[in-house]
Amino acid sequence: MTASKPLGTALATTQWLTLRWTRGTRQYRAHLEQDLWRDWVITQVNGRRGSRLGRARTHPLAAALSNLSAIAKRRQKRGYELND
Repeated sequence: MTASKPLGTALATTQWLTLRWTRGTRQYRAHLEQDLWRDWVITQVNGRRGSRLGRARTHPLAAALSNLSAIAKRRQKRGYELND
């Protein structure tokens, strides 16, 4: 567990990052964001448009930074397009 941070400070939402990829009806998102304890995490979400099926996974920052570039390379290799 990490040391607690002061509760009076706001989350740095301006530094959050979201990447979205699509291929046909498939979609994939990676979010770099802070959790409730202000620790940085990456959340991966994938699924099919128009379906409630899919999954979301969250990883701590240490694994997230190296993982984010691997995610981008894998999406590109599999034919996904990066969206705005």
